[in-house]
Amino acid sequence: MADIKSELKAISGKLSKLDELDSSVKELVKENVALRSELAKKDVKIAQLSDQVNKLEQSSRSTSLRLTGLPITSAAPSASIQEVVFKEIVEPCLAAARAAGDIPASTSSLHPHSIILNAFAIPNKKNAASSTVILKMSSDILRSCIFKHKKEALPTLNDTSTGRVRSKYGIYEDLSPANHAHFRSLADDSRVHKIWSYSGQIRFKIHNSESVYKVRSLSDTVDSIVKSPASSM
Repeated sequence: MADIKSELKAISGKLSKLDELDSSVKELVKENVALRSELAKKDVKIAQLSDQVNKLEQSSRSTSLRLTGLPITSAAPSASIQEVVFKEIVEPCLAAARAAGDIPASTSSLHPHSIILNAFAIPNKKNAASSTVILKMSSDILRSCIFKHKKEALPTLNDTSTGRVRSKYGIYEDLSPANHAHFRSLADDSRVHKIWSYSGQIRFKIHNSESVYKVRSLSDTVDSIVKSPASSM
């Protein structure tokens, strides 16, 4: 009986320790759940702050354009870059805008430097004959005129690879680094048929659909976007 009592006492002690361990485990589980919840809230806040910073950076580019196809390399001096950009793109587009009544005729007397604030070539890593040029204009109205009249005002080329006529120069919005990376990521999705940006906001269509989907956050994916109602624009 003494041995049995001793063994029962030992078992009771072990059970007590197991109860203490179980209580500790439960407490750790609660702390882990609370910690995960707090981290999730911080992740949401970080995503919101990232979107806000990106929107501010994109807003700062509201008068800028990204140009391709110009006979300009990264070694070209700034003055010559502005001269080529004005002659090949800005001047013909604004002439078309004046003819359409979109801007006053008096803008024809403006000096190029009062229209173009800056123009510079991005260093080309592939050593190509032409570099991408970033153009910053004096107003978003003049910038919009270039977008509106580029098809009618600028020369075209026959694309032998597709058999189609295309513009000689590429004119795009100057997206922020974050938006540009997001744009490329979405464009690489096989479901995306067409993708573009409007006022810094990325939009796209998927195959076999005319619905236009808007990208509202850097955390958006094709999967998360197509589940939401599409825009009519």
